[in-house]
Amino acid sequence: MIVCIESFFGDKIISGKKCSITELRKKMKTVVELIEKTEDFASLFCRMYSFDELPYTEDCQREAEFTIDLDTYLVFNRRD
Repeated sequence: MIVCIESFFGDKIISGKKCSITELRKKMKTVVELIEKTEDFASLFCRMYSFDELPYTEDCQREAEFTIDLDTYLVFNRRD
């Protein structure tokens, strides 16, 4: 599954094992509680949950199933 991470510090694209939006929210909350700086989110998330960071492209962003918005700490389905 492809996930777009949107942040003031720059957007990232990650890929990993498919999970539900509820599971993704739990994972996001866990990582947010552990980080000191928002810009560390993607690297820690990828290490903890075996995701890979992909080069950011508009194609990947369009293919993303979910978005994690680190400015509002919301997770939403991009296909709704």
